Amino acid sequence: MRLHILTFMLLILSATIQAENLRIEVEQLADLQSDSNIVIIDVRSSEEYLLEHIPGAINLPDSLSYHDRTVSGLIIKPTQAQKLFRSLGLHTDQNLVIYDDGSLVKSARVLWMLEVYGFSKVKILNGGIQAWRNMNLPLTDKVGPITPSDYVVQINPNRIASKFATQLAMLNPRQTIVDARPMAAFDGKTSSAVRFGHIPGAINFPVQNNFITKQDETDMRKLLESSQLSEIYRHLPKDNKIIIYCEEGTGSSTNYLVLRELGYNVANYDASWREWGNDLSLPIEK
Repeated sequence: MRLHILTFMLLILSATIQAENLRIEVEQLADLQSDSNIVIIDVRSSEEYLLEHIPGAINLPDSLSYHDRTVSGLIIKPTQAQKLFRSLGLHTDQNLVIYDDGSLVKSARVLWMLEVYGFSKVKILNGGIQAWRNMNLPLTDKVGPITPSDYVVQINPNRIASKFATQLAMLNPRQTIVDARPMAAFDGKTSSAVRFGHIPGAINFPVQNNFITKQDETDMRKLLESSQLSEIYRHLPKDNKIIIYCEEGTGSSTNYLVLRELGYNVANYDASWREWGNDLSLPIEK
């Protein structure tokens, strides 16, 4: 009996850290466009969206994911999120596909925000709208009607980290802090805050390391293959809770996406260095 219970518990544990593919290719999305339970979300600016977009897509500019970007990268408040998602007709049992201009960073930021607020069926379009254009697939400037939803705000606390949670992580050997900024910022040579350096104990994995180095003439970026990403993060403890940060929780959203795909338990510290580096009461390392 005990063996059966132990086996069952191990299966539950393995399911919670199982790797998950959070990307979808253009060909796959083209085949699924007619599925009424798939919602395509364009996270570019409203101006770009109105000029042309993938048919049937709704617009959720990535700028709406910030509470006040002039101060930090803090995510929008729950009341704002509920109002926004209701106005877009979103509810948590839908399959969502997000795309941006091809940079991937904006898509990753919005994916993270949606996961924080209870959406669990979210993928990004690999290569964004540029990959769609490259396949000569149709685009439109037509905007269809939206039926508001009755979405009720819910928060997944495992996906977001506060300043206090990050402070606790410094003292917990079962948690690891990852700095996604460029090495120069990590080493204290540059800074977007009044202080220079990094959060004590943090490990540096610059966001740029997640991408294929060569970019084509369209400036479209793609992530490395999973096997290559696994090699980059091979020394990051798989059993630890990961808290990740950058300048304002934007670039680190890409690392968040990658680590989620690799099966890590990861949270994004959205206020990031613009909060930590400007708070003189908090410790730093150089």
